[in-house]
Order: sequence, then C-alpha cells, then structure tokens
Amino acid sequence: MSVKGKIAWNLMTTKVSKVLFQASYRELMNLVMSTSSSVEEINRKMKDIGFRVGETLLMDYADRIREHAGDFAEFSKTLQLAYKVNSGQFFTNIDISDNKKTIKFTDAACPICEGVSISDMPGLQYCVLVSGVFDAVMKLRGFSAESYQESCRALGDDVCTWTLILRE
Repeated sequence: MSVKGKIAWNLMTTKVSKVLFQASYRELMNLVMSTSSSVEEINRKMKDIGFRVGETLLMDYADRIREHAGDFAEFSKTLQLAYKVNSGQFFTNIDISDNKKTIKFTDAACPICEGVSISDMPGLQYCVLVSGVFDAVMKLRGFSAESYQESCRALGDDVCTWTLILRE
C-alpha cells in the first residue's frame, strides 16, 4: 500500500468493530437459515443480500475515487482495495487466469467466518455475501460476469475462495 493509501486507511476510512460485524452477520445468517427450506435457498438469499450491499458500497466508493480499472482482470486491483477498505485486510491471494477471464480471490483469514464451524450443512456457502457484492460491482461496472464461493473456512476448508468468471 502506498503512503497515500496508508494515510487514507488510518485517517479517512470509517471502520466498524469486527466483533459487531461478525455478530450481526451471524444473526442475519441464523435468520435466513431459520426461514429457508434448503441450503440452496440460504445461499441464494445471502447472495441477493450481498448484491444489494454491493450496490451501496460501489456507489459510496465511486463517489470517492472517481476512477476505475478499464478491463476485467485489471479490476481485480480495485476489488482488492475495496476488500481492504471494507474488511480491514487484503485478500491473501489473487489469481488471474491466462486468458484473463477468471479471477480467484482467496482469504486465509476471512473476517466473515472467523470462529465459525459448520459441519452439518454440506453445500452451504457461509461467506456467499461476498459473491453477491462482486456480482453487483461487476454489473454496475458493465462487466458481464458471475461469481461463486468455491471454498469456505467455516465448512472446514483451509481458505475462503471466491471465483469471478467473465462471460462472453
């Protein structure tokens, strides 16, 4: 991060308590789980919520930076910065495919599912809200892309991974 970025992060970026965020997210997830009949329905509802959150975040972010990357692969840097601003940390890794049409974001210390362990709901994408945010950002930026959560620490995976795929 540049000096300018560090100053902005420390002085200008509004922060939320991690414990408050995690507690709120868990209660939202509990509510969605209790009102859904399947894991697929839970995943869909949480991704839809993430999309609406993403719309709000992008509008706020766009008002502040006024510039965006031009192509899909380059936009990974913008998403990395947005993740830092909104979660307090960078993704652990970002992989871009050779054809520049697939981006994988990995977080080995995901703040959403930290401390959560779920063993009785195969297929649940606990952090799928991030996929919804990605979908909103891509749509609002004019990219025809879709995203999904590939792995999740809450379900026993080593890392949380989200994949974005540019459609033709």
